Amino acid sequence: MKRLPLKLLISTLFISTAIPAIAEPSGSDFGQQAKATPATRTILVKMDDINYSQKTINVKPGETVRFVLKNEGALMHEFNIGQAASQLAHQRKMAALFKDGTLTPTGMAESIVWHERYGMGDSNPPGYPEVIKAKHEDANAILVEPGTTKEFVWTFPQAGALNFACTLPGHYQAGMVGDFALR
Repeated sequence: MKRLPLKLLISTLFISTAIPAIAEPSGSDFGQQAKATPATRTILVKMDDINYSQKTINVKPGETVRFVLKNEGALMHEFNIGQAASQLAHQRKMAALFKDGTLTPTGMAESIVWHERYGMGDSNPPGYPEVIKAKHEDANAILVEPGTTKEFVWTFPQAGALNFACTLPGHYQAGMVGDFALR
């Protein structure tokens, strides 16, 4: 069997791990999540059952805005920034998370995993529990459980068609969507 030179092996490993990072940039052509310190202003967005308090939010290209998202409803909601095509694709992902039980109408699911106690013999219970909370990681979205308030900071780099929406099953279709007026 022929061995690869060490430099070639290291280069191959570097390229194979760098390609996914190149393929999925952290920002997008419609903006990116930002740190709270450079925010030029704060906008309060209230959510209740299938409704945002605003239907249109005026922003300037290049502006960094801190959104304070207050869920006053009984259901969990999402604040997802994107274009129409990305909103549709994200709706499919959210439906799959509901179908597999990762998300519920009021929050993220939790499951209990039992771990063995090594060296304890025949213990009762047979191990120790660990509560694992489901994750929803999306750079352009945040989930807001009922009765909670969260912050989401976004930088708008350019003008274009852009909206905010709740992509949980049925919420977008019921009208939980608004537009950003980039001027």
